[in-house]
Amino acid sequence: MACTKCSGHGDCSSFFVPLNDLMSVLNGKWKMRLILCLANEQKHFNEIWKCQGISPRILSKELKELELNGILTRTELNDNLKSVVYSLTEQGVELVPIILQLQKWGTRHRESILCAMNAIENQ
Repeated sequence: MACTKCSGHGDCSSFFVPLNDLMSVLNGKWKMRLILCLANEQKHFNEIWKCQGISPRILSKELKELELNGILTRTELNDNLKSVVYSLTEQGVELVPIILQLQKWGTRHRESILCAMNAIENQ
């Protein structure tokens, strides 16, 4: 089957470059969960940590990567506790409906995905 993005001619890899970039930003178990955790409001580190069940070290790493990728912002509050809040940037907010659509797709196709994964493991 010919690629519809390049009409079967030329290099289709340029079409997939942005998708590969996106997948590297969302890569891992926690990134999409963290984006959805921050979808409705800014949160302190401990609030995110408690609701996600992630180790503090991994959470810190994941939040830093999302910050470097422009998905969230880290704001130090001017209080005596030296506390920090995290919130989504406009780019991060744009990802929320995409992640929700992926979740819906996964729910619809979960049974066939699990069967396929099981078949692969048993090869």
